[in-house]
Amino acid sequence: MLPNIAQISIFWIVQASALLVFTTPFRWPLLGLWAVSHFLRAVGLTLLFHRYLAHRAFKMNRVARFVWAAIGTAAMQKGPLWWAGHHVNHHKYADRDGDPHSPMVSGFYYAHIGWFLHDTRHDTLEASNPVIRDFGIAPELALLERFFIVPPIMLAVGMYLAGGWPWLVYGFCLPTMTLAHATFAINTVNHMFGSRRFETVDESRNNPFTAFFAVGEGWHNNHHRFQRAARNGFYWWEYDLTWYTIRAMALVGLVWDIQPVPARIYDEARAVKHRRRAQALPSVVDAAIPFELADEAE
Repeated sequence: MLPNIAQISIFWIVQASALLVFTTPFRWPLLGLWAVSHFLRAVGLTLLFHRYLAHRAFKMNRVARFVWAAIGTAAMQKGPLWWAGHHVNHHKYADRDGDPHSPMVSGFYYAHIGWFLHDTRHDTLEASNPVIRDFGIAPELALLERFFIVPPIMLAVGMYLAGGWPWLVYGFCLPTMTLAHATFAINTVNHMFGSRRFETVDESRNNPFTAFFAVGEGWHNNHHRFQRAARNGFYWWEYDLTWYTIRAMALVGLVWDIQPVPARIYDEARAVKHRRRAQALPSVVDAAIPFELADEAE
């Protein structure tokens, strides 16, 4: 494990390294390289760290689990157990004291980046945390947790060896930065801006912009209403690349026991929609009544 100051320094150096795109001649294939590096690692985070480890939304075989865990760890967002364990605490205390990253409790900066940099120790999660308790015994996950810095280094070196400086910049530096903020935005943007299909106790919101860059995680209000579902985009028009990946893996037997969105949740969504329409209707009718008639009606 790296000392705190080393972890913080490396984080900011990699963030700043994204500016190297301005010194690197642009070619369209490099944009494709950025997309593959960003979105593939994003699926690793959301599929394995989030929906599998934190929420048990499906089951998968051990080999597939390790592959996706390694891909997610290459995103340079610390180890899978640390990541998933803190996410469990987020749901436990959502937008209340105890939430590790709530803009309502600790402000935008701390909720977006500060908490991640401040909590650089890996022993801050209790042994009773369900992620630590149930998955900490898996040696391959424990190995990634302990040496979480290795996969990002391997990716960076591999990019440089494969394509030199341009590949390093567009295949590691830039997408590591964009992926970090796509992930962090779910903690901040999605608790401040967007729509609320469900009336949850927290401030979670659905946001199609963050859903695109965070491969489906932006349907955050959906997720807070029913955390166990394997899909965050509850409807076909809600883009969710992670869900499409889970479905594809299920077709070849790598994933099973997928947790669906219950019918009662869809019923609730329809009921909320109808109630809001009914509540909005009187104001529309009143607006159409002439001022004099409105006085007589009173």
